[in-house]
Amino acid sequence: MKGLERTIVAEELVLIKNGGEDNPTNKILGVLREGLGKNEFLSHTSYRPDVAYMKYGGEPSGAREVYSFTIKPIGVLTKDGIEPNRAIIQPRSPVYILEEEDKPLEWIARRDEILWMDAYLEGHETWNIPINKTFIPYHVGVYGSTGSGKSWFTRYVLIPLYVKAGFKVLVLDWSGTDYTPYYQSSKHVKTVRITDIALDEESIISYFQGKTRNFAGNNNVKDGFDEFVEGWMEKVRNVLRNKDKNPEETLYNQLKEHVESNISKIKREDWRSSAQRAARRVFRRVKPSDLSPVIGVMSIEELLQKFSGEGVLVVDMGGTLTEAKLGFFLSLSKHLYSLMEAGRNLNMALIIDEAPQYAPWDPRGIQSETSEMIKNLTALGRKRMLNLTLIAQGIKGEIGINAAVRRNLNTHFFGRIHPLDAGGEGGASEWLSPYGITPDRMLQLKPGRFYFSGAMNPSPVPLFITYKLSAA
Repeated sequence: MKGLERTIVAEELVLIKNGGEDNPTNKILGVLREGLGKNEFLSHTSYRPDVAYMKYGGEPSGAREVYSFTIKPIGVLTKDGIEPNRAIIQPRSPVYILEEEDKPLEWIARRDEILWMDAYLEGHETWNIPINKTFIPYHVGVYGSTGSGKSWFTRYVLIPLYVKAGFKVLVLDWSGTDYTPYYQSSKHVKTVRITDIALDEESIISYFQGKTRNFAGNNNVKDGFDEFVEGWMEKVRNVLRNKDKNPEETLYNQLKEHVESNISKIKREDWRSSAQRAARRVFRRVKPSDLSPVIGVMSIEELLQKFSGEGVLVVDMGGTLTEAKLGFFLSLSKHLYSLMEAGRNLNMALIIDEAPQYAPWDPRGIQSETSEMIKNLTALGRKRMLNLTLIAQGIKGEIGINAAVRRNLNTHFFGRIHPLDAGGEGGASEWLSPYGITPDRMLQLKPGRFYFSGAMNPSPVPLFITYKLSAA
């Protein structure tokens, strides 16, 4: 129809009456992925009078203009919802752009246990996006380069969705700036500083191990730390009970004295000298201020009790070193894993901001432990109603999530990608090109626009979604 090429755009949903208007074989819902306009008179390989005519201000003939569009079928419409299309789309089948009142996403959502996100199909504010509630515990990845809006999307779309689904939400705010400031004045959301939370003894040792580069490679120094950390909570409480003005320095001095005392008891002089050199290197690395993140007294159990029914809890991890943040995560994840192993359903969504810090592409040291724990949580969480939502700047490589962890994420939201993700194995191109979504389009997405793909999406084809802050 003349003039419609001016208004039809990529990502619009269309209805195909396969076989004709009057007696179609079936009706197919599809999405326009890309279009191409051609004028056969205009050829760069041969002389055309129309080209010469254009040079003098004339307009080329539109008699042989063709506009074509690539349609990715979503499925066949049935009374139960969408079914895969096996029928060939016949020539001359009419294709219809859908009107606002048609609400085609409701056709997709007829069969499953559906919830509706506070997000909509781009260009259609009344077409809210359905999600299949069953697959929330199958874990989620949110990807986008800096400024793509992934933290805002998580705050205003995913967290309200999880609460609506009956999940408690625990947010680990890596920098303390992406979530904490937005919830501090909320009556319905609690915030906790990481320094208030007690770590288990094993996680404290992992923390010191990361800070000291494995105790300078000396087992005697490590044994001294290990002995002192045993009963750590009671030592911390004793110092705090005495209302010491500087509890970090008091504990630091006790720790240093204990390690040096242990080393002085080594009988072999060469071993003793080696341990003393290692201890000096270790205590040049560890300062009293480094003990601040590990002198909290709130247990993980007490932390989780702060949830009141269905609620949101934010842990502010800002202002502490990476090792302390990862040490806390180990304590938390071990506790959650033990609850699930005991047969308990958690009904919890764990939002992990800056996920590559916990599970990088090449984990080493304490990151090897955190990567393994995330992998274990994802494996058991599907059965025990634990959702992990991992947020990252990229999908693969140095800005992405460890491949072993990424394989356990079954729902994905792809925002504007980083150029490093534009091609190659495991990148955005490999994930989305089968659906007709090209990397150059992904590189140019506006903030707040995401392709929704995977198990939670009732549509087998990714949908292009966005949201408004006023909808939250």
